[in-house]
Amino acid sequence: MNYHGVLLRLHRLANYERKKGFVKDIGRFRELLRCLKDPHLRLKAPILIAGTKGKGSVAHMVSRALRNAGFKVGLNVSPHLLSIRERIQINGAPISKEDFADVLGKVFEVLRDGCETTFFEAITSASFLYFLKENTDYQVFEVGLGGRLDATNVVLQRVGVITRIHYDHTSILGDTLEQIAEEKAGIIKSGSPVITPESNVKVLDVISKKAKERGSKVIVVKHRVLEVSRRGTTFETDGRIFTLPLLGRFQAENGALAYHVLKILGVEFDPSGVVVPGRMQVLRDSPLLLVDGAHNPVSSRMLVESLKRIFPRTRFNFVLAFSRGKDYHTFLKDLIEVADWIFITRYPWRRSEEAENVARVCYTLHGRCSVLSDVSAIQNVIHGNTVITGSLYLLGNFLKWWWSDGD
Repeated sequence: MNYHGVLLRLHRLANYERKKGFVKDIGRFRELLRCLKDPHLRLKAPILIAGTKGKGSVAHMVSRALRNAGFKVGLNVSPHLLSIRERIQINGAPISKEDFADVLGKVFEVLRDGCETTFFEAITSASFLYFLKENTDYQVFEVGLGGRLDATNVVLQRVGVITRIHYDHTSILGDTLEQIAEEKAGIIKSGSPVITPESNVKVLDVISKKAKERGSKVIVVKHRVLEVSRRGTTFETDGRIFTLPLLGRFQAENGALAYHVLKILGVEFDPSGVVVPGRMQVLRDSPLLLVDGAHNPVSSRMLVESLKRIFPRTRFNFVLAFSRGKDYHTFLKDLIEVADWIFITRYPWRRSEEAENVARVCYTLHGRCSVLSDVSAIQNVIHGNTVITGSLYLLGNFLKWWWSDGD
């Protein structure tokens, strides 16, 4: 099966990133993996990263530091921005079209009558096959949704991470932080240490209890932010000082978590060269054009705090789109502090909230709002200092135009 044939078949599978729903039983996925001879159990050194905020950043930092130390590193992340092949990487390079078709073809070969899988499960199993084929030293997995029932949670990780936990996907994960933490803590396994930040104070008891049940050690990470500027973010943890080439105060906590992962592995934390696509990413310096994947009130507050600190006394035009079910009312209230004009649009998927619904709230809170017909109209409104945010799906659609690339 060629690359485009594989893509067509892949997109016919249930895709809960694009439509409402979730997997209720991970046992079915384990059956598929048994047909593939359990590739997840033959990986050398998996690292599993769950959480509400920062898991993608931690995954990229850990992967880059291991690469800088000379290791061959597989990285599995979601969602993608430009190309679906970004989800499966080795040493920063996305899987080739030929290899993507090869490993997905193997997955589809074992899908017999009555055997089902999802879009996310198929890609996750393909990443297992590819990382084995390429004999990677480490395999870094960003958990998709929750933890307990996520397809990535079948690996036997060397070390696990639970980043900052907050309210998100409450219809699936639960209405309280404790319920959400219970789902995230489902990644904890016997003998595998779990690292989490002290900011998870309200849910540390849940994580600690689960770790005790599983015979796992919990490492609670403390850090101190020293400087946040256009040059990057400097922080202290474990008595050591590091500077990340990344914008945003929130990256200090993520960097501290990554450092402690590397410490357990006995590898020096060298974050030089790390890039986290779509997170406080500057596309143009003057006037500023910045994209950020903030999509809930926690991340909107972090975004505003970072913008105020890095670009003092600057007001921005914002371009926004949201997925349905997101708390865009609170998100908009946060942005008003630094907003000049706010443009509302939608991305071309069913899960995208109607722009008019968001605009009605925006008019009430701020007044200086406009609706853009679609993503292509963004090019007409990015002449001043502009921040594009609200959804990684919006960023991906915009970046395809900006870079004129992707599948």
